[in-house]
Amino acid sequence: MTIAHLSDLHFGRIADTGIVDALVAEINDRADDVVVLSGDLTQRARHREFAAARAMLRRLEPPTLVVPGNHDVYPWWRPVRRLATPLRRYKRYVTGDLAPSFATDGVAVLGISTAYGATIKGGRVGPGDRRAIRDYFDGVDDATFRVLVLHHHLTELRSIGPHDVARQARRTLDTAAEQGVHLILCGHLHVSRIEPLKVIPGAQRMVVASAGTATSNRWRPSFRRTNLYNVVTVTEEAFQIDERRYRPEEARFVQERRTRFERTPPPPPGEAD
Repeated sequence: MTIAHLSDLHFGRIADTGIVDALVAEINDRADDVVVLSGDLTQRARHREFAAARAMLRRLEPPTLVVPGNHDVYPWWRPVRRLATPLRRYKRYVTGDLAPSFATDGVAVLGISTAYGATIKGGRVGPGDRRAIRDYFDGVDDATFRVLVLHHHLTELRSIGPHDVARQARRTLDTAAEQGVHLILCGHLHVSRIEPLKVIPGAQRMVVASAGTATSNRWRPSFRRTNLYNVVTVTEEAFQIDERRYRPEEARFVQERRTRFERTPPPPPGEAD
C-alpha cells in the first residue's frame, strides 16, 4: 500500500506556477491508495484559497484524508469568528469530518484536528481526540499497520531542535503508543524530517514523519526554495518513506532520500529494551 503525504500547501502563497499540476499528475500516475494532507491548505483561510485547495483535491484520483492546520482557521483580524467558529470555512470547502479515517490492505489511518482559534499558531489535542484515537484503533486487527495524522507535532524532534508542540501533546503521544500506532504523519514546521521514537519502554517503536511544505514559498531558512512531500510504502515486512523534492527548472518531483524501517512485533509484556 502507498500513502502520499502532503502538508502545508498554503494556497495563496504557491511557490511555482507548475508545482500543483506536477504534484497532482505524479500522484495520479502512481495511483496511490490514499492521499493524506496534514493541514494548512490555505495561507489566510480566504474563500479563494479554499476554493483553489478544493479544486486540487477534486483533481486527485485516489481517495483523500484531510485534517486542518492553524492557517485554516479564521485569521486573527476576525477575532470573534476565529474563537466562535474557527473552522467554518474549512468545513464548507473541504470536509466537516474532523476525525477522518481510511482503512485497506492491513493499514488503518486516522486523522485528528489540532487546529483551533485561541492561539496564533499553536495546536491542541483534547480528551475527545484521544478518545477517538482509542476507539478507532481498538476496532482494528492487531496485525494492522496504524497511522495517525495531525498537523502539529506531539514531541520535539531531536534533529530539528526546540520547536512548538501541541497542547496536551504528551498525553496524546502516550495514547498513540498504547494503541500501537506505528507512524505519525504531521507538518506545520515546513521542514522534512523522519525520526523514530521510543515513547514507552518496552513498547513498540513509533516513527514521526514531518513533511515539508509541498507547494508554497513559505520556506524555512535551512530549506530555501525547497518543496517536499512524502510517499509511504507499507508491506508486511517493512515500511519506507520516500521524500520527493520539486525541481522548478524541470517542473517535476524527484527522489530526495529514502528511509526504511523494519516492522517488528512489540516486545513481550514486561520485556524492556
